[in-house]
Amino acid sequence: MSRFIEAERQRGLMAALRHAEGGLPVAAVALPAADRLAGLRAYRANAQAIAQRALIAAYPTVSRLLGDEPMKALARDLWRAHPPVRGDLAWFGAELGGWIAGVAELAEWPWLADVARLDWALHRAQFAADPPDLPEGLPLLAELDPRQLAVVFVPGAACIVSAWPVHAIWDAQVRATGEAPDPGVAETAWVWRRGHGACVSTLGPGELALHQVLLAGDSLGLAWESASAADPDFDFRAWLTRALREGWLAGIHPLTS
Repeated sequence: MSRFIEAERQRGLMAALRHAEGGLPVAAVALPAADRLAGLRAYRANAQAIAQRALIAAYPTVSRLLGDEPMKALARDLWRAHPPVRGDLAWFGAELGGWIAGVAELAEWPWLADVARLDWALHRAQFAADPPDLPEGLPLLAELDPRQLAVVFVPGAACIVSAWPVHAIWDAQVRATGEAPDPGVAETAWVWRRGHGACVSTLGPGELALHQVLLAGDSLGLAWESASAADPDFDFRAWLTRALREGWLAGIHPLTS
């Protein structure tokens, strides 16, 4: 019962924080404060300031590209367009990548939305569950047909498919090289967690096809076929060696129907 009451209180709090200026929603009456209106307004202002800092922390590459003040303005606008729905404001801003694509003032930077998606994927990976030291079920690769196997990536793994050199743009900002990547080069960034940190690399066409099929939960056999169709020179052994070396895999299991 106490957990139910706490959940209701949290829902009331988030509803109140989302509420525009004016009277309080009914849910806010449950907030334990002597002066609910003044307290809630102060809490809302403080929460918005925290959200601005959280957004800058979650999107460091976008923040470096735009600068501090434009990023704070984005945070204020995003708060109004997509207010937080969770009490933990570290997760505020998940919609930024899609939302940026519709901001007219940023139309001259058409790749910025994909850079934001990469930043968020890295943010999510950073907070993902700890990956295993070694993937489970490796002997199954020699025991079962690939069409009978499912391959599971480590928690937080994600593909960011872009028409722009999204990884190169990210890398140039991280290294502060000042280099301008060729905008005509499409890239797929692969994000995963290794140890205590999030990592990013670039996938070729065959690797991308393989990863997309595996992420969808389909068999290794189908993924292998898709990779070979996308890249006739795709080398599964080389991919597996890299996947094990980089810590991409959480486990290999018999595929359940």
